[in-house]
Amino acid sequence: MVEVEIPAMDALVKYLLLPVLGFVAGFLSQWFLQHHKTRDELVTALAPQRAHALCALWAITTLAPAVTSLDDGSTVPAELRESADRAIVDWYTNQSGALFLSWPATNRLFRLLDTLRDDRASKANLESAVSCLRSTRKHDCGFYSYWQMRQRLARPRRSPWAPHP
Repeated sequence: MVEVEIPAMDALVKYLLLPVLGFVAGFLSQWFLQHHKTRDELVTALAPQRAHALCALWAITTLAPAVTSLDDGSTVPAELRESADRAIVDWYTNQSGALFLSWPATNRLFRLLDTLRDDRASKANLESAVSCLRSTRKHDCGFYSYWQMRQRLARPRRSPWAPHP
């Protein structure tokens, strides 16, 4: 009896199981490729709007003039934190900026909002949160590699031509 079952088992695997597995593998491969093709086409079509939205966020996160006059350890004034918070939330919700951020960039944006909403937020903490968000966006746009994003850039010296506090 064992001899009869082995050829039947071979036939079952050969004529039923392998074709079914081949069909499933082909179907999943086709679905995967189509899904990525559709996503790539959408990303390409939205590229100009995304670039515009990310430039607007870059301008909103340019806090340099207001923060430059502060000492490194001093807390950021509530007015500056509130105005930056409102501008970012408006960009994210009303201007549809949320559509153009990757998950890591959204996470960094939320960290920035959390820093802005902290009464004890220091200049260094705020600059770090803004820098992390901007580095993540540069990585998303392909300007920074994963490893470059993790490196710390050396700060240039203070401008001799800028007004000092």
